[in-house]
Amino acid sequence: MIVRFWGVRGSFPSGNEETVRVGGNTTCVEVRCGDEIIIFDSGTGIINLGKSLMKELPVKANLFFTHVHWDHIQGFPFCAPFYVPGNEFNIYGGTSLPKTIEEVLDEQMSSPCFPIRKEVFGAKFSYHDLRAGDVVEGKNFKITPSNLYHPDGSFGYRIDCGDQSLVFATDNEHSEGKLCKNLLKLCEDADLLIYDSQYTDAEYYGLEGQFSRKGWGHSTMKEGVKIAEAGNVKKFVLFHHDPAHDDAFIGRIEAECKKIFPNSIAAFEGLEINLDDSALPKSLFA
Repeated sequence: MIVRFWGVRGSFPSGNEETVRVGGNTTCVEVRCGDEIIIFDSGTGIINLGKSLMKELPVKANLFFTHVHWDHIQGFPFCAPFYVPGNEFNIYGGTSLPKTIEEVLDEQMSSPCFPIRKEVFGAKFSYHDLRAGDVVEGKNFKITPSNLYHPDGSFGYRIDCGDQSLVFATDNEHSEGKLCKNLLKLCEDADLLIYDSQYTDAEYYGLEGQFSRKGWGHSTMKEGVKIAEAGNVKKFVLFHHDPAHDDAFIGRIEAECKKIFPNSIAAFEGLEINLDDSALPKSLFA
């Protein structure tokens, strides 16, 4: 498997000279399992992914949504391959709302909030609503969703491809004093864990003059490391960076993480991880 990061922020895009190295686009991650394409979420990062995919038409891909909060869907109408006939996309998602994933995305592209409807798309779309425990299988992969703790619900996903595995677990709030059983099961012996590390302990718990972020649906680097260690995960990626954290701040969090889990890295736009490699790529802050 090869993993490429196109959007690594949470909550909302963050674009200025202090965040340009890590990148300011919201959640979008591409995974290649042989010749099959898997995409997690369509935050603003999918816009640049779409530009890249236009170089390899026709495109057949699978788009999995963790959930449908703005930062995970706001790039959907701007993905160029969606408008090209001959392309095909399988769309997967689950929501605690009484609506299908197709209905949610359709409402996003409706007046008065958006000027065009999805009927202008030229590509072929197939929509699939998932429940925790469902298994989606492709030619080379198996994907299993599991419930995470987040307002309105969220899925974590495990991909198994041959003898390699990765877990994508963003937008998850940890429980104090105990590990999430659902996530721990997903992570068992995984090669790679991509985890919601949006807050520092001070931010989450309201220490050092901060206000508390408890109940906001996100986690910390240290809680992610606990899951990685308990699940015997080989590599750990800090993800879903807070938009208020500039490059230098994220670099300090990564340095702290490496002290307790050396085989770790903070996600940045353009980061590519090949699971054939025993070590992670060079850090942006090395």
